[in-house]
Amino acid sequence: MNASFVLAAPMLALGVSIAAGQPVSSAPSHVGIAVKVTTLGAAIEVATPVSERINVRAGFSFFTLSHDFDSDGMALAASLKLRSFSTYLDWFPFGGGFHISPGVMLYNGNELRAVATVPPNKRFSLGDAELISNPANPVTGSAAVSFNRVAPSLLIGWGNLVPRGRRRWSIPFEIGVVYSRAPTATLSLRGSACSQNGTNCRSIAADPGLQADLVTQQNKLNNSLSPLKVLPVVSLGFSYKF
Repeated sequence: MNASFVLAAPMLALGVSIAAGQPVSSAPSHVGIAVKVTTLGAAIEVATPVSERINVRAGFSFFTLSHDFDSDGMALAASLKLRSFSTYLDWFPFGGGFHISPGVMLYNGNELRAVATVPPNKRFSLGDAELISNPANPVTGSAAVSFNRVAPSLLIGWGNLVPRGRRRWSIPFEIGVVYSRAPTATLSLRGSACSQNGTNCRSIAADPGLQADLVTQQNKLNNSLSPLKVLPVVSLGFSYKF
């Protein structure tokens, strides 16, 4: 069983038990729609009440950014794509705007992809080796970073997408975390690399030593990504009740 479901199930069960203790008939039949700016991208969310102090909510976040940079002598043309779909159970324990929201990111499509190139005769690092890109067969390749598709989350915030009473709008603010486990990085290179004096040129795909250096480089990248197993969430938006 996916560990994300194991972690998320107790939170959702708690929310359902709380909801069960609320009088459903007292909830107004409205729908709230919000537009937000978040650390996971721009977001659109929809919420509806199931009791006087409980809402159910779902939302989609998206963002795209392209950027070129250099890493260990490799030129990387990178593209960051944030895509996620999440559901929440919003509990308003005091009847006001403050809420606690356990949830599940049902689709985590956040990823980073990059095209790697090392110009001819340029020095670069691979694992623990210092190399030169062979001018007769320059080094090229690709890199990717991806997350687990499903992840539990927990948010706290202020503001109700479906305000009780006559007021129709709110400015919701939330902070919290998504526990996605550490993302996985993959690095693939082809072409030929030479020692620093320009001799002993070898194919990266065929040479066992260079393949070992490639694995070392990939492991270093994965170690640097380990803090991202917990993604911080901060959001601010505007909602309207229909």
